[in-house]
Amino acid sequence: MTDELISILEKSKTEPINREEALYILQNTEDEQSASKLLEAAVYVREHELGNVFKLVGGIASVLPCNLKPNCIYCPYWRDSEKKQLSTEEIVKAVGYIRSHDIKDFHLSGGTTLGSEGLDVLSIVEAIRKAGFDDVEIDVNCGAAMSLETLKKLKPLGVKKVGAVFETLNPEVFRKMKPGDSLEAKKKFAWLIGEAGLGLGTGILAGLSPEETKYQDYVDFLFEVKGYPHLVSLYVSKFYPFDTTILRGQPACPDEEASRVIALTRLVLRTINITGAQGWTKSKLVSPLEAGAGNTVGAIHITRTPDYFDVAKRGSDFTYLDNLEYRNSIDKIKQFYETKGIQLTT
Repeated sequence: MTDELISILEKSKTEPINREEALYILQNTEDEQSASKLLEAAVYVREHELGNVFKLVGGIASVLPCNLKPNCIYCPYWRDSEKKQLSTEEIVKAVGYIRSHDIKDFHLSGGTTLGSEGLDVLSIVEAIRKAGFDDVEIDVNCGAAMSLETLKKLKPLGVKKVGAVFETLNPEVFRKMKPGDSLEAKKKFAWLIGEAGLGLGTGILAGLSPEETKYQDYVDFLFEVKGYPHLVSLYVSKFYPFDTTILRGQPACPDEEASRVIALTRLVLRTINITGAQGWTKSKLVSPLEAGAGNTVGAIHITRTPDYFDVAKRGSDFTYLDNLEYRNSIDKIKQFYETKGIQLTT
């Protein structure tokens, strides 16, 4: 471990790092000892900037179909033409399940229809309110598919945050991996979210870029999204080669690489909510928490029963009823976080 790395990490505990420092950190923390020091610095920043109280949140997925043509080549969702989105009645039922566990903050996620006004999203949120769920906070992540007028209508309905998830900001990688999506549309949409007075959520997919550019791509991503003053959250997913995609033979993103991306995110974007998403469920080496993530944790997730997993091999967190998958991790989360001295709240 170099003296320069030690100096940068020590500085990072009290002030943000710059682009050059961020790139240097990624290039010089591939060994276990250096990576451990990076994660320690990230946890220090989280604890001093945000404290050690974490909020339990929920999620409901597949609320809208994805009409991107062609599909993103790494994505297993919406490849079966028989798959149906959740009905409004199923969504309201899922909200009731989440609320029955004292969780009052959840996200609605679905596919994208480029050019949509987003009236389908608006009708779902209105139905949740009409069902009597007045005390819940709702986030929406359905791609760059809402007009400014719709976004402005969502705010008084209690929507706090809307997602414009880039996953990569390298134009070449974006075009290759997301051929049916539009990077420019997402950037414009990200600004519309702020114009409507809503918080912006985004995400990065670790392991998507080629080996020769990945570190520069991570750094460029973080410093570009830092330019959105209404950015409130960012999740880090790990690339996984699902059998139903053409990338099934590619290696999955290693735990250590994704954990360093989370830690670097904390050193750059110090006060936003950072979470792990897809791909972390099987991680045994390090958790997003131990890499500086926080301060929410997904405790309940409800979606259509997936066709890209063998559900018979799912763990005890998962139950299936009426073609819906319920993942309830509250008990495991409480056990794990209590060992870390972290307080959980709803």
